[in-house]
Amino acid sequence: MMLTKLTPILAIVGSGLLAAGCSKDSTDDSTDTGVVDTGDTDTGDTDTDTGDVTGQSTAVITTAASDYSTGSFAAVDLDTMELSDELFVTSGDPVVASDEGWIFQINRLGTDSIRVYDGGDWTEPVWEQSLGEYSNPQDAELCGGDLFVTLYGRDYVGVHDAATGAVKGQVDLSDFNDSDGVSPEASTMVEVDNKLYVGLQRFDTSLEWWAGEGSTVVEIDCASQSVTNSWDVGANVKVVEWPGEAKVLAAVEAFGDDLAGIYELDPVANTKTLLVEATAGVFTDLAVSGKKAVGIAVAPDYSAYGTHCLDLVAGTATEIASGPSYLTSVTANDRGQAWVTAGSSWIDAAAPAGVFVYDIESCEAVSEDWMSFSLYPSSLAFY
Repeated sequence: MMLTKLTPILAIVGSGLLAAGCSKDSTDDSTDTGVVDTGDTDTGDTDTDTGDVTGQSTAVITTAASDYSTGSFAAVDLDTMELSDELFVTSGDPVVASDEGWIFQINRLGTDSIRVYDGGDWTEPVWEQSLGEYSNPQDAELCGGDLFVTLYGRDYVGVHDAATGAVKGQVDLSDFNDSDGVSPEASTMVEVDNKLYVGLQRFDTSLEWWAGEGSTVVEIDCASQSVTNSWDVGANVKVVEWPGEAKVLAAVEAFGDDLAGIYELDPVANTKTLLVEATAGVFTDLAVSGKKAVGIAVAPDYSAYGTHCLDLVAGTATEIASGPSYLTSVTANDRGQAWVTAGSSWIDAAAPAGVFVYDIESCEAVSEDWMSFSLYPSSLAFY
C-alpha cells in the first residue's frame, strides 16, 4: 500500500531460538520524494554500510513485551544519547534493518508485514506491505535497486519494488529445503558487490522441537535474482557483514565436520575458513570493526549469555562479561561501537535488560549502565 508522507513532527526470539534480525546501515543524501529512492547509489563496490561523509547519527531499536503481546519502536541520538521511546506500535515480535538511510521495520508473530520509513520521520511509513500469511519475515536488504526480504515460511526470497512495496519476483530456494519440505528457513543476509549472501538455517519444523539439518549460505545475484553459489556451514547460521572486506562472516553451531565458531566465506576464492572457534558455547551474533569484533554467545545448556572480545586474525575469543541477561543481538556502527541488546530473560526475570555499548577495538565498556526502555529490546540498526 502506497502512503503519502507527512511533514516530520519528530526531529527472538522470532522463528528460531537464536535467530534475530540483522542490520545493514548507511545514509542516503537523495532528495526526499516520499518513496524509497535507491537512485544510482549501488556502484557494485563492497557494501561496507558506513554511510556517507556525515556518518551515522541514530540508533533505531525494536522492543517487545515479555509475553510478546505487543511491541514498540525507539531511537537514540548517537551524539547526545537522547532516547525517544514508544515512537509507534509494532507487532509483538518486531525486528529492524536499515540500508541507504531507509528503515525497514519487520513484523512477525502472525502479523507478517514490512514497513518502510525515511530515517527520522516516524509519523507514518512511506509504504507498508503484507508479506503473506505465515510468511514469517526475517530480514530486508536493498540490492540492485530492489528490496529483498527473507521469509522463514517460504521456499523463496521475496523481491519487492523499493518505491512501492509491490512484488516483483522471487528467488527460488526450493533446492535447499530440509526434511519438512516447506522452506529452508532463510534468515539473515548481507550484500557484497551487488550480491546477497543469505543464511538458510534449515530446521525440520514438522517436529515438536525443531531439528537442525545443517545450514547453508547461498549467494544470490541481484540482477538475475538467482542463486549462483552456496556453502554448507554448520548449523543455525547467522551471516554478518565484514565492513571493508569483500567477504562474509558466518556464526554457526557445530554440525557435521564444521566446528562451532566464526567462519569466513570468500566468494572470490570460493573458500570457507574457520577464523575463531567457539570453545565455551555458541556465538549467536557479531559486531565487526576492522579485524576486531564483539560477539555474543550462549552457554551449551543455555544457562548464561556472554559477551566476548574477538580477534579475527589471531583467532582468539576472550569473555568480557557473562550472566543471565538474554542477549538478543549485537550491532556495529561506523564509530567502532558495538551495541548489545538484551531482552526479557527466562533464566532470571530480574536480569538486566536494555542496551549496553562497547568499544570494539579495545573491548572496553562505553556504557556505565544498561540503557532501559519501556519494553525489552529485540533488535537494533543504525542510520
